[in-house]
Amino acid sequence: MNIIGEKVTDFAGKITSVTATEAGLVVNVENESGSFGNVLYTVTFGPSIVAEEETGAHTIRGVAFAPEGGTVEFSGAGVWYSSGPNKRVLKHITQLANGQRTFAVDNFDLVKNTAYGVVYSLD
Repeated sequence: MNIIGEKVTDFAGKITSVTATEAGLVVNVENESGSFGNVLYTVTFGPSIVAEEETGAHTIRGVAFAPEGGTVEFSGAGVWYSSGPNKRVLKHITQLANGQRTFAVDNFDLVKNTAYGVVYSLD
């Protein structure tokens, strides 16, 4: 059994808003993700586990609007870490409403408001 499967798609898009809350930083993203289509999602960053290391947990929730007209919701969780000033790398597993599971790596630039990355299948 392979743990991480084949690459499903690359994606690129923009951060549409950032809100500081008591729960953590909440980031809304819109991107184009190949066969998934237009994907809108929200990431909530948990606090740093160790402040000096700038790493912690996050949750993700969103919906994909497929090019052929269908929609699929998804949610998941993972870890984030700082990759430079105002930049974050997120690695997470998501469960789609259609039963598909994915592993994704997101790269956020919170100054340029950009998001890009790659999605892999699981199992």
